[in-house]
Amino acid sequence: MLFDAADGLAEDVRARGRKGALAAQRDAVLLKTIYAFGLRRAESTGLDLADLRHNPKVPAFGRYGGLFVRHGKSSNGSPPKRRTVLTVPEMDWVVPVLAQWVTEIRPQFGPGAHPALFVTERRGRLTDRAANFAFCAARDAAGLPDELDLHCLRHFISA
Repeated sequence: MLFDAADGLAEDVRARGRKGALAAQRDAVLLKTIYAFGLRRAESTGLDLADLRHNPKVPAFGRYGGLFVRHGKSSNGSPPKRRTVLTVPEMDWVVPVLAQWVTEIRPQFGPGAHPALFVTERRGRLTDRAANFAFCAARDAAGLPDELDLHCLRHFISA
């Protein structure tokens, strides 16, 4: 329901011919990426294009076989932990979503040489606050409880 609502927000903005359709599409892709890879907020906003990884065990996923997370949660007094998160077969639906984002939608923001995977309309890196806002907008559009926050996507287990 959440992803349908996020996609619906993007379609609604586009149908009205208003500004913000690209940002709404970005937000939908961001939420799907967070869920598919089990990312934290800062991990998702800290992703760069160079963090997209091939997985030699699953060549069909191409460049979207995994993500190199450089801004992971750190222990007290330690630098952020780095890790690679692989695309699992149950989440293979994220591969075409990311491919469309990287090849078709992201270039429309005109990011130039900016390395960030998720960029803003002003060619900057998406902030953690903007990621929260994207989740809240989709959550409210889906009619889900206010108690849910962005971190819930990391812990969701399907039955």
